[in-house]
Amino acid sequence: MMKKLVSIGLIGLLSGTMLTACSNSQNNSSSSSTEKTTTVKKNSKLTATNMNTKKQTAITIAYAGEKYPNIWKKTFKQAQNNTVTVRLHNRKDFSYMQNGSDVAYEIATVNGDKYFYYTKNDPTIFFYHKNKEVGSSDIKMMIKYLNNHNDGNKVNKIIKNVKVVDERKTASKN
Repeated sequence: MMKKLVSIGLIGLLSGTMLTACSNSQNNSSSSSTEKTTTVKKNSKLTATNMNTKKQTAITIAYAGEKYPNIWKKTFKQAQNNTVTVRLHNRKDFSYMQNGSDVAYEIATVNGDKYFYYTKNDPTIFFYHKNKEVGSSDIKMMIKYLNNHNDGNKVNKIIKNVKVVDERKTASKN
């Protein structure tokens, strides 16, 4: 009889221990799955659709800032948090601009950056700084490059900060 009581006691003790262990294991696995959950901020992917002067300018600033950091990086950083004015001029008013269509785009930030220009001859954008062409790129290649570098959110911030001023001279009606 004593052996039966000891056996039943041992079985009861082991059963209780196992139930407690299983219960703790479930609690630990649910808490560890919560610990593994992280917030991933999705980056905006840029596309060539709905291209306008603001979007084109923002893409140009971001790409030039990445590709020509010694020249455009400061403008790229300032443009993300400050107003950027893009002034449209007649390209023929700038003798050094040999490439692009009839429009020259002048980029200026509130902190006084100047001498940054670009022209375009779809789909190519030509970058200028201080009366000199510094490079060019296809707009789709620029977008691909920026997406690969996760710059979509930065470009979208710049788009919101771009102000367009058309200063082109129109032909007189005399």
